[in-house]
Amino acid sequence: MNTQIVVEPSSTKAERTRAAILATAEDLFSRQGYAATRLEDVAEALGLTRAALFYYYGDKQKLYDAMLAEAFSGLACHLEEVLAAETGSVVERIELAVEAWIDAIIARPTLARLILRFVADGAEQPSQAIFSDNNRLPMQFWALFEQGRRSGELKPVNDDPFHTASAVIGTTVFYVGALSGLVPHGQFQPLDPKQVADHKREALFATRHLLGIGKGGRRKAVKKQ
Repeated sequence: MNTQIVVEPSSTKAERTRAAILATAEDLFSRQGYAATRLEDVAEALGLTRAALFYYYGDKQKLYDAMLAEAFSGLACHLEEVLAAETGSVVERIELAVEAWIDAIIARPTLARLILRFVADGAEQPSQAIFSDNNRLPMQFWALFEQGRRSGELKPVNDDPFHTASAVIGTTVFYVGALSGLVPHGQFQPLDPKQVADHKREALFATRHLLGIGKGGRRKAVKKQ
């Protein structure tokens, strides 16, 4: 009886190692911040030598940049697709984007902590942006905001759409990444499905108020079409 030994291709093994490095880096950078995280910490957590880690990422900056790109690129692409959809009203697209943002942060809480660390590190933070193409997504939201104002779908409280974006983004980041630390004795569980549903409902309520969307949100907009 012949026993065939399956040897994993070197390219596949390298991809698996690279993915493990990025996942470990995401965890450490989100918990410790950029300045406090060392390449040795990442290597030790994975059981790699420093030299092996350097083979994949030559320095901490390159590892950090790659980690941010991997962590946030999928979310950015999804939000861009939702905002740019050719079907659906302005209200529908904005509300779907809000829900997509919340769902992504809930599913991957390290994203919230990475954003908090990014802001808290201040001067110690490298110049890398959270989203690699940091102009496209906000400009897309701005264009949709202006389209909604012209069509009358939006009657915003403030002429600057980033007040609304700040309220929704900031609320969800704080809700996932920090709020439980302020509630004593672990009484608040932000990832509990009921708490998540409540947060999403409140975020949509705030969005509708700030953008002057009528009661019922996208459900009402759909009926009008």
